[in-house]
Amino acid sequence: MTLCLALVSGLLTASALERGPRLRTTVGDTALTVQRPGVTLGMRADQPLADTSTEGVRVDPPSDVDVEVEGATLRVRFLSPLDFGTDYRIVAPNLRGRSTGAAAAAEFAFRTPSLTVTTLERGGAYDRTGGEDRIVRHDVLSGGESTLFSAGRIQEYAVDGDSLVALVRDEAGRAALRRVGADGTTSLAAPGDGTVGLVRVSADATRVGFVYSGPGPDGTSYLNTLFALDLEEPGARPQPVRGVGGIPLLADAWFFLPGSSYLVAQSPDATLTLVDASGAAPARRLGEVGTLRAVLPGATSVVVEGPTGAAILDLTDGSLTPAPVSSPSGEISAGSLLVSPTSSLSWDAATVRLDDSQRSLFTAAPGERIDEVCLAPSGRHVLVGTVPAGAVVDGYPARAEWVGRTSTVVEVATGARVATLAGTRPSWCD
Repeated sequence: MTLCLALVSGLLTASALERGPRLRTTVGDTALTVQRPGVTLGMRADQPLADTSTEGVRVDPPSDVDVEVEGATLRVRFLSPLDFGTDYRIVAPNLRGRSTGAAAAAEFAFRTPSLTVTTLERGGAYDRTGGEDRIVRHDVLSGGESTLFSAGRIQEYAVDGDSLVALVRDEAGRAALRRVGADGTTSLAAPGDGTVGLVRVSADATRVGFVYSGPGPDGTSYLNTLFALDLEEPGARPQPVRGVGGIPLLADAWFFLPGSSYLVAQSPDATLTLVDASGAAPARRLGEVGTLRAVLPGATSVVVEGPTGAAILDLTDGSLTPAPVSSPSGEISAGSLLVSPTSSLSWDAATVRLDDSQRSLFTAAPGERIDEVCLAPSGRHVLVGTVPAGAVVDGYPARAEWVGRTSTVVEVATGARVATLAGTRPSWCD
């Protein structure tokens, strides 16, 4: 019996030595691959890998990648965003064990998410009788849509991935926060019976934030103070976001930074402050560098505007560089935004143009005017809001909108019109 056990043990050991690495799990968020360049996915094997395991690694459909080995993980970094709604495979034909030298093939298949945008479809004027406002998610590629939340009066909302928070008003005009999730709708606490606005939510930071004016639970009076609430902490109450020196932060404008727990806010004195919403790092004063306009897609930078024009502020080192703002010679532009550190859009009431060129990216139909232009999180699409002639305002006491406004999704690279959607306050328009 002892001899038999020894023989079996020897056979198993030899088999293990001859067998190449097997894929145990994968790491990384595939949904991020459509949003920005530089996203890394990992294929983790059941044993340490030799450096030669990178040989022959490919992506189908083809995409430029950097590949490296780190312990038992083959790390694949995508150099550019992937296509929406597409099936991909990472194929590693030669995973080789560092100790055994044995090789095996492995692959990882995944599907990227579709291109989606959320809009607010109001049921009519604020003083109407009956009818509900809806927050609707549109699948731009398939044309499908789904209602995420509805209520009698929705002032504004914020959505990031599966996190949705709506600011609703009751019949008396009082505002309340509602969180919508897979387990239903729940109420979120407010600091007090005051006014709430500039609602934003971050799945990365697991928090919702907003600007509040009014009394606090302890009698403290707040004016345009930034509050945040941890969505993962049951029963949590909103707390003031504290800037340098632990002082509650006043905010005229603010944004969460995608892919992190950080936010950047501008106070009434024009000072910018960088804050880790988790509290893990101290707040950092960025100075008076211009009016905060937007977060630059796929980067750790924000767009600010000063006396000399728009500029890009790198939040990693504080450097400030002039932004390439397009405006055709001799024309007055109603607005502009950055698509990337080297490319921008400008528009007037009738036309959107790209990179200081005469080529129009979008032209409004006769009898319509351009009301708003926003950039998708990936930077590859823009949303152009248009308003029909003679449109009236819906009369909401805060965040009033034009009745009959529509939004058109346009691909930046080609100018192709991908979809036209009903509603206002698109999720891409922060």
